[in-house]
Amino acid sequence: MPLITEAVAPHVREALRGLHTPVTLKFHPHPASPASEAMEQLLAELTAFSDKLVVEKVPDLPDPVPPEESADLEGSVTEVWVDGHPTGIRYLGFPGGHEFGAFLEALVAVSTHAEPRLAPSTREWLASLRQPLHLEVFVTPT
Repeated sequence: MPLITEAVAPHVREALRGLHTPVTLKFHPHPASPASEAMEQLLAELTAFSDKLVVEKVPDLPDPVPPEESADLEGSVTEVWVDGHPTGIRYLGFPGGHEFGAFLEALVAVSTHAEPRLAPSTREWLASLRQPLHLEVFVTPT
C-alpha cells in the first residue's frame, strides 16, 4: 500500500517540480527501528515523482555528528547531498504528518541553492559561534 496517497500525490509532484539540481538522499536504515522500512518505502515513492531525486541505501548508520552520540541515532538517518557534498541536513526518523511538507521544502531549498531567510542579527550571531552548538527544534501544529 502506498504511503503517498492519490489525494497527496499531485501536491508532492508540484513541490518536487521545484527541484533544479539533483538531490541524493543517503538512506541509513536502523536495524532495530520499524520506521526504517516505512522511510525506505517513502523515499522510493518520492523518486517516482522526480528524476532529480536519487536514493542510495547505505547499510551502516553514519557516525554521529558532534554533539550527537550514538544513542541519538535510534532510528534511520537520511542524509541530504547536493553536487556530491553533504548539505548538513540529516533527517532522523520518519517525516510523518506535518513534518512531510517541511521535508519536501528542505529538498527543494538545497536543490535551488536557496539562501536561508535569516535576519542580519541572526546571521551575525551564527558567524560568532566558535564551537558546535547542539540545537534541537520541536514543532507541533497545535
